[in-house]
Amino acid sequence: MRTVQPAVRAITGAVVALIAATSLAACAQKDASPTPAASGANACDNITTKQDGVLTVATSNPAYPPYVLHNDPTNGKGFESATAYAVAAQMGFDASQVEWTYAPFNKLFAPGEKDYDFAINQIGITPERERAVTFSDPYYEAANAALVMKDSPFSSATTLADLQDAKIGVQSATTAQPQVEAQIAPTQDVAVYQSTSDATHALENGQIDVFVTDLPTTLYLATVKIDGVVVGQLPGDEIADRWGLVLQKDNPLVGCVNASIKFLQESQELVKITDKWMRDYVDAPVLG
Repeated sequence: MRTVQPAVRAITGAVVALIAATSLAACAQKDASPTPAASGANACDNITTKQDGVLTVATSNPAYPPYVLHNDPTNGKGFESATAYAVAAQMGFDASQVEWTYAPFNKLFAPGEKDYDFAINQIGITPERERAVTFSDPYYEAANAALVMKDSPFSSATTLADLQDAKIGVQSATTAQPQVEAQIAPTQDVAVYQSTSDATHALENGQIDVFVTDLPTTLYLATVKIDGVVVGQLPGDEIADRWGLVLQKDNPLVGCVNASIKFLQESQELVKITDKWMRDYVDAPVLG
Protein backbone atom coordinates (compact mmCIF):
# COMPACT_ATOMS: atom_id res chain seq x y z
CA MET A 1 0.00 0.00 0.00
CA ARG A 2 1.09 3.55 -0.60
CA THR A 3 -0.24 6.73 0.89
CA VAL A 4 -2.54 8.75 -1.34
CA GLN A 5 -1.93 12.48 -0.95
CA PRO A 6 -4.79 14.36 -2.64
CA ALA A 7 -5.11 18.12 -2.73
CA VAL A 8 -7.72 19.64 -0.42
CA ARG A 9 -10.78 21.12 -2.09
CA ALA A 10 -14.20 22.27 -1.02
CA ILE A 11 -16.83 21.97 -3.70
CA THR A 12 -20.36 22.94 -4.58
CA GLY A 13 -22.68 21.36 -7.08
CA ALA A 14 -21.69 23.96 -9.65
CA VAL A 15 -18.12 22.67 -9.91
CA VAL A 16 -18.72 18.91 -9.76
CA ALA A 17 -18.30 18.58 -13.52
CA LEU A 18 -15.04 20.52 -13.47
CA ILE A 19 -13.57 18.36 -10.72
CA ALA A 20 -14.68 15.18 -12.47
CA ALA A 21 -12.93 16.33 -15.62
CA THR A 22 -9.81 17.22 -13.65
CA SER A 23 -9.76 13.80 -11.98
CA LEU A 24 -10.07 12.05 -15.35
CA ALA A 25 -7.21 14.07 -16.75
CA ALA A 26 -5.10 13.25 -13.70
CA CYS A 27 -5.75 9.54 -14.20
CA ALA A 28 -3.96 9.77 -17.54
CA GLN A 29 -0.77 10.84 -15.77
CA LYS A 30 1.63 8.28 -14.39
CA ASP A 31 1.21 7.68 -10.65
CA ALA A 32 -1.62 10.25 -10.52
CA SER A 33 -3.48 10.44 -7.20
CA PRO A 34 -7.21 11.13 -6.82
CA THR A 35 -8.38 14.60 -5.89
CA PRO A 36 -10.81 14.76 -2.95
CA ALA A 37 -14.02 16.70 -3.12
CA ALA A 38 -15.21 16.04 0.43
CA SER A 39 -16.60 18.63 2.79
CA GLY A 40 -14.22 18.91 5.73
CA ALA A 41 -11.55 17.88 3.26
CA ASN A 42 -8.74 17.84 5.83
CA ALA A 43 -10.07 14.39 6.74
CA CYS A 44 -9.07 13.24 3.25
CA ASP A 45 -5.45 14.38 3.49
CA ASN A 46 -2.89 11.58 3.33
CA ILE A 47 -5.43 8.76 3.15
CA THR A 48 -4.27 5.19 2.57
CA THR A 49 -6.29 2.65 0.61
CA LYS A 50 -5.79 -1.05 -0.01
CA GLN A 51 -4.50 -0.33 -3.51
CA ASP A 52 -2.68 2.83 -4.48
CA GLY A 53 -5.02 5.16 -6.35
CA VAL A 54 -7.93 2.71 -6.09
CA LEU A 55 -10.92 2.50 -3.74
CA THR A 56 -11.99 -1.10 -3.12
CA VAL A 57 -15.67 -1.52 -2.20
CA ALA A 58 -17.28 -4.77 -1.03
CA THR A 59 -20.84 -6.07 -1.22
CA SER A 60 -22.59 -9.45 -1.38
CA ASN A 61 -23.40 -11.58 -4.39
CA PRO A 62 -26.23 -11.71 -5.31
CA ALA A 63 -27.14 -8.09 -4.61
CA TYR A 64 -30.80 -7.16 -4.93
CA PRO A 65 -32.76 -4.14 -6.12
CA PRO A 66 -33.44 -1.46 -5.08
CA TYR A 67 -29.86 -1.50 -3.76
CA VAL A 68 -28.12 -2.88 -6.86
CA LEU A 69 -29.72 -3.39 -10.27
CA HIS A 70 -29.01 -6.47 -12.40
CA ASN A 71 -26.71 -7.79 -9.64
CA ASP A 72 -24.00 -5.52 -11.05
CA PRO A 73 -22.76 -2.84 -8.62
CA THR A 74 -20.32 -1.52 -11.22
CA ASN A 75 -23.16 0.04 -13.22
CA GLY A 76 -23.91 2.67 -10.57
CA LYS A 77 -27.62 1.79 -10.67
CA GLY A 78 -29.50 1.16 -7.45
CA PHE A 79 -29.40 2.93 -4.09
CA GLU A 80 -26.25 1.39 -2.65
CA SER A 81 -24.32 1.26 -5.89
CA ALA A 82 -25.08 4.95 -6.49
CA THR A 83 -24.28 5.82 -2.87
CA ALA A 84 -20.94 4.02 -3.03
CA TYR A 85 -19.92 5.92 -6.14
CA ALA A 86 -21.09 9.21 -4.65
CA VAL A 87 -19.00 8.63 -1.51
CA ALA A 88 -16.05 7.61 -3.66
CA ALA A 89 -16.34 10.81 -5.70
CA GLN A 90 -16.28 12.94 -2.56
CA MET A 91 -13.21 11.03 -1.40
CA GLY A 92 -11.56 11.91 -4.71
CA PHE A 93 -11.98 8.70 -6.69
CA ASP A 94 -13.76 8.69 -10.03
CA ALA A 95 -15.73 5.65 -11.19
CA SER A 96 -12.76 4.14 -13.02
CA GLN A 97 -10.84 4.09 -9.73
CA VAL A 98 -13.49 2.06 -7.87
CA GLU A 99 -13.10 -1.72 -7.78
CA TRP A 100 -15.67 -4.11 -6.31
CA THR A 101 -15.12 -7.28 -4.34
CA TYR A 102 -17.63 -9.73 -2.90
CA ALA A 103 -18.24 -11.65 0.32
CA PRO A 104 -21.19 -13.26 2.13
CA PHE A 105 -23.20 -10.80 4.22
CA ASN A 106 -22.00 -11.91 7.65
CA LYS A 107 -18.37 -12.02 6.51
CA LEU A 108 -18.42 -8.33 5.66
CA PHE A 109 -18.51 -7.33 9.32
CA ALA A 110 -16.60 -10.28 10.80
CA PRO A 111 -13.40 -9.43 12.69
CA GLY A 112 -10.04 -9.58 10.97
CA GLU A 113 -8.12 -8.22 8.01
CA LYS A 114 -10.25 -6.86 5.17
CA ASP A 115 -9.49 -6.89 1.45
CA TYR A 116 -11.68 -3.82 0.92
CA ASP A 117 -11.67 -0.18 1.99
CA PHE A 118 -15.34 -0.17 2.89
CA ALA A 119 -18.33 -2.48 2.48
CA ILE A 120 -21.89 -1.47 1.68
CA ASN A 121 -24.68 -4.02 2.06
CA GLN A 122 -27.54 -2.80 4.29
CA ILE A 123 -25.38 -3.51 7.33
CA GLY A 124 -26.98 -2.30 10.54
CA ILE A 125 -24.81 -0.58 13.12
CA THR A 126 -24.87 -2.53 16.39
CA PRO A 127 -22.64 -2.49 19.49
CA GLU A 128 -21.68 -6.13 18.92
CA ARG A 129 -20.53 -5.47 15.36
CA GLU A 130 -18.70 -2.32 16.42
CA ARG A 131 -16.41 -4.49 18.53
CA ALA A 132 -15.23 -6.24 15.35
CA VAL A 133 -15.25 -3.51 12.70
CA THR A 134 -15.44 0.27 12.34
CA PHE A 135 -18.65 1.79 11.01
CA SER A 136 -19.11 5.05 9.20
CA ASP A 137 -21.84 7.45 10.19
CA PRO A 138 -25.24 6.18 8.97
CA TYR A 139 -26.15 6.71 5.33
CA TYR A 140 -29.69 5.29 5.64
CA GLU A 141 -32.26 4.25 8.23
CA ALA A 142 -34.71 1.43 7.51
CA ALA A 143 -37.55 -0.28 9.30
CA ASN A 144 -38.00 -4.05 9.28
CA ALA A 145 -41.23 -5.33 7.76
CA ALA A 146 -43.28 -8.52 7.52
CA LEU A 147 -43.68 -10.25 4.16
CA VAL A 148 -46.24 -13.04 3.62
CA MET A 149 -47.69 -14.85 0.65
CA LYS A 150 -50.94 -13.34 -0.65
CA ASP A 151 -52.87 -16.53 0.09
CA SER A 152 -51.47 -16.78 3.62
CA PRO A 153 -53.86 -16.78 6.60
CA PHE A 154 -51.63 -14.01 7.96
CA SER A 155 -52.12 -11.72 4.94
CA SER A 156 -54.80 -9.77 6.80
CA ALA A 157 -52.59 -9.08 9.83
CA THR A 158 -52.71 -5.51 11.08
CA THR A 159 -51.09 -5.86 14.50
CA LEU A 160 -48.03 -7.52 15.98
CA ALA A 161 -50.30 -9.85 17.95
CA ASP A 162 -51.79 -11.12 14.68
CA LEU A 163 -48.38 -12.61 13.83
CA GLN A 164 -47.67 -14.32 17.14
CA ASP A 165 -48.72 -17.79 15.98
CA ALA A 166 -46.92 -17.52 12.64
CA LYS A 167 -43.71 -19.34 11.80
CA ILE A 168 -41.38 -16.40 11.24
CA GLY A 169 -38.11 -16.47 9.33
CA VAL A 170 -35.25 -13.97 9.30
CA GLN A 171 -31.81 -13.67 7.75
CA SER A 172 -28.90 -14.42 10.04
CA ALA A 173 -26.79 -11.61 11.47
CA THR A 174 -29.48 -8.97 10.97
CA THR A 175 -31.49 -6.92 13.46
CA ALA A 176 -34.70 -8.72 12.49
CA GLN A 177 -34.50 -11.64 14.94
CA PRO A 178 -34.11 -9.64 18.17
CA GLN A 179 -36.81 -7.23 17.04
CA VAL A 180 -39.20 -10.08 16.18
CA GLU A 181 -38.58 -11.78 19.51
CA ALA A 182 -39.00 -8.56 21.49
CA GLN A 183 -42.00 -7.07 19.69
CA ILE A 184 -43.95 -10.03 18.27
CA ALA A 185 -42.95 -12.66 20.86
CA PRO A 186 -43.84 -15.53 18.50
CA THR A 187 -45.09 -18.80 19.93
CA GLN A 188 -42.75 -20.73 17.60
CA ASP A 189 -38.98 -20.50 17.36
CA VAL A 190 -37.73 -18.04 14.78
CA ALA A 191 -36.18 -19.74 11.74
CA VAL A 192 -32.81 -18.28 10.72
CA TYR A 193 -31.53 -18.40 7.14
CA GLN A 194 -28.13 -17.58 5.72
CA SER A 195 -29.39 -15.38 2.89
CA THR A 196 -32.39 -13.46 1.61
CA SER A 197 -32.73 -16.03 -1.18
CA ASP A 198 -32.92 -18.93 1.28
CA ALA A 199 -35.56 -17.19 3.40
CA THR A 200 -37.60 -16.21 0.34
CA HIS A 201 -37.60 -19.79 -0.93
CA ALA A 202 -38.68 -21.01 2.51
CA LEU A 203 -41.60 -18.57 2.42
CA GLU A 204 -42.65 -19.69 -1.05
CA ASN A 205 -42.40 -23.36 -0.06
CA GLY A 206 -44.49 -22.92 3.08
CA GLN A 207 -41.66 -23.66 5.51
CA ILE A 208 -42.31 -20.28 7.13
CA ASP A 209 -45.37 -18.04 7.18
CA VAL A 210 -43.61 -14.69 7.46
CA PHE A 211 -40.23 -13.34 6.37
CA VAL A 212 -39.08 -10.30 8.32
CA THR A 213 -36.34 -8.18 6.82
CA ASP A 214 -35.79 -4.53 5.88
CA LEU A 215 -38.80 -2.76 4.37
CA PRO A 216 -37.35 -1.92 0.92
CA THR A 217 -36.34 -5.56 0.41
CA THR A 218 -39.77 -6.89 1.42
CA LEU A 219 -41.52 -4.51 -0.96
CA TYR A 220 -39.19 -5.49 -3.81
CA LEU A 221 -39.69 -9.21 -3.16
CA ALA A 222 -43.48 -8.81 -2.93
CA THR A 223 -43.77 -6.96 -6.23
CA VAL A 224 -41.08 -8.65 -8.31
CA LYS A 225 -40.00 -12.02 -6.94
CA ILE A 226 -43.00 -13.69 -5.32
CA ASP A 227 -46.79 -13.44 -5.10
CA GLY A 228 -46.53 -11.73 -1.75
CA VAL A 229 -47.75 -8.83 0.30
CA VAL A 230 -46.08 -6.68 2.95
CA VAL A 231 -48.55 -6.57 5.83
CA GLY A 232 -46.66 -3.84 7.65
CA GLN A 233 -43.47 -2.58 9.20
CA LEU A 234 -42.39 -3.21 12.76
CA PRO A 235 -42.42 -0.20 15.07
CA GLY A 236 -39.54 1.23 17.07
CA ASP A 237 -39.36 4.92 16.46
CA GLU A 238 -40.31 3.75 12.96
CA ILE A 239 -36.63 2.74 12.61
CA ALA A 240 -35.04 -0.66 13.14
CA ASP A 241 -31.76 -0.31 11.29
CA ARG A 242 -29.17 2.44 10.89
CA TRP A 243 -26.93 1.34 8.05
CA GLY A 244 -23.26 2.27 7.92
CA LEU A 245 -20.34 1.61 5.64
CA VAL A 246 -18.06 -1.03 7.17
CA LEU A 247 -14.29 -0.61 7.48
CA GLN A 248 -11.60 -2.72 9.05
CA LYS A 249 -11.43 -2.08 12.80
CA ASP A 250 -9.82 1.28 13.62
CA ASN A 251 -9.17 2.12 9.95
CA PRO A 252 -8.37 5.87 9.93
CA LEU A 253 -9.98 6.11 6.49
CA VAL A 254 -13.30 6.42 8.34
CA GLY A 255 -12.64 10.14 8.87
CA CYS A 256 -12.61 10.79 5.14
CA VAL A 257 -15.60 8.49 4.61
CA ASN A 258 -17.61 10.34 7.27
CA ALA A 259 -16.66 13.73 5.82
CA SER A 260 -17.89 12.51 2.44
CA ILE A 261 -21.20 11.25 3.83
CA LYS A 262 -21.66 14.53 5.69
CA PHE A 263 -21.13 16.51 2.50
CA LEU A 264 -23.60 14.32 0.58
CA GLN A 265 -26.18 14.85 3.33
CA GLU A 266 -25.68 18.60 3.65
CA SER A 267 -25.66 19.13 -0.11
CA GLN A 268 -28.90 17.08 -0.41
CA GLU A 269 -27.17 14.78 -2.90
CA LEU A 270 -27.85 11.76 -0.69
CA VAL A 271 -31.51 12.78 -0.48
CA LYS A 272 -31.67 12.88 -4.28
CA ILE A 273 -30.07 9.43 -4.54
CA THR A 274 -32.48 8.06 -1.93
CA ASP A 275 -35.53 9.58 -3.62
CA LYS A 276 -34.49 8.24 -7.01
CA TRP A 277 -33.93 4.65 -5.99
CA MET A 278 -35.95 4.12 -2.80
CA ARG A 279 -39.17 6.11 -3.10
CA ASP A 280 -41.18 3.08 -4.31
CA TYR A 281 -39.90 0.89 -1.48
CA VAL A 282 -40.69 2.73 1.74
CA ASP A 283 -44.49 2.74 2.05
CA ALA A 284 -46.15 0.26 4.42
CA PRO A 285 -48.37 0.63 7.50
CA VAL A 286 -46.86 0.30 10.95
CA LEU A 287 -48.06 -2.77 12.82
CA GLY A 288 -49.62 -1.77 16.14
